[in-house]
Amino acid sequence: MNSILRRTHRKNRELEAASPAPSTPVIAPSSVNALRPQAFPSPVIRWVGEGRIAVRKFVFEADTDAICSFQDETYALNFPDFQYSPKFAEAFRHDLRRASLDPNHGIFVLDDGREIKPNSRQKFGNIAGFLWVVLCQNNWSGERFGYVNNLYVTPARRGAGLSKELMKQSDEWFRARGIKRIRLTVTSTNESAVALYRSCGYAVDRWEMEKLL
Repeated sequence: MNSILRRTHRKNRELEAASPAPSTPVIAPSSVNALRPQAFPSPVIRWVGEGRIAVRKFVFEADTDAICSFQDETYALNFPDFQYSPKFAEAFRHDLRRASLDPNHGIFVLDDGREIKPNSRQKFGNIAGFLWVVLCQNNWSGERFGYVNNLYVTPARRGAGLSKELMKQSDEWFRARGIKRIRLTVTSTNESAVALYRSCGYAVDRWEMEKLL
């Protein structure tokens, strides 16, 4: 009987040795540990910055609330008399919906991948910023050019180069569409934005003049 048991144990060891090793899960770097288990709502374009933030395409249902909430600060920085209101938020939401369906518009978000609180209205990760670019054409001259319509990074994420990453995304998106010239508008008093755009190669080539009555 003992000889049968020994043969059985030996056979089991042989089978175990011949069997493929169980697949070992890939361990993400420590910087990625904050990523939530849920899948991103759209394919990641690339990872940027510390903490492995994802640049991905905008998803209207998942991201609109966050992007609308950014506009209070965005417009206040450039227009001192601006007041954020439900009517403005509704109009901006409508514009986002239309843009998301128009191939001449590109909207991207920075998704930091942190886990969402159970009672949060958000469906996916916390949005750390976003970029909205538009492919334009002059009706008179026929010139095609790119326009950076909106760019924002949350205060907690500033200073880490994420704005420049979004500007790189802008360049790549326009370059892929054969665009050679990109424009944007910025208020001269928004010094941090002016510095960013200059560092990305933008220069003043026209003036918008204003007179108070």
